[in-house]
Amino acid sequence: MNIEEAFREYREAMVQSMAAFSRDREAAEDGVSHAFAQALARRAMLEAMPEPAMKAWLYAAARNAIIDIKRRQIRFMSMTGPYDSYEFADPRPDDPAGRAAIDLLLEKLPDALRVPVELKYYSGMNAAEIGEAMNLPAATVRTRLRTAMLRLRGA
Repeated sequence: MNIEEAFREYREAMVQSMAAFSRDREAAEDGVSHAFAQALARRAMLEAMPEPAMKAWLYAAARNAIIDIKRRQIRFMSMTGPYDSYEFADPRPDDPAGRAAIDLLLEKLPDALRVPVELKYYSGMNAAEIGEAMNLPAATVRTRLRTAMLRLRGA
């Protein structure tokens, strides 16, 4: 199957699935568009894949793009809002140097650990809400939060 056929066949179902994942239709459309743009850049590799593998790759690329979009939105909101409106692990939330240090440490975490931390501490979401947003069980979210906080404390 070529990329154009995959676009015609999967696009709408992908947008619906990603909208359910992100609860944001606009981010879903952007994520799916980004996935197909990446697919065009890797056309030869994808067109050599069996159809189910190509479909899985496209869905994963769209999901990852949406996570990146949401992460950028959270970062933008944190840069434009007052620091004291967020609950930070830093005991000096109004210390810009401390905030910069936290941001640098967060960037070093893998996405699977960083995204739950950002959603919890920047957006004020609980484990169940984060689990819904990331399509994970709440227990997995709590484990990832605990692992991330241990790594951050160690750093």
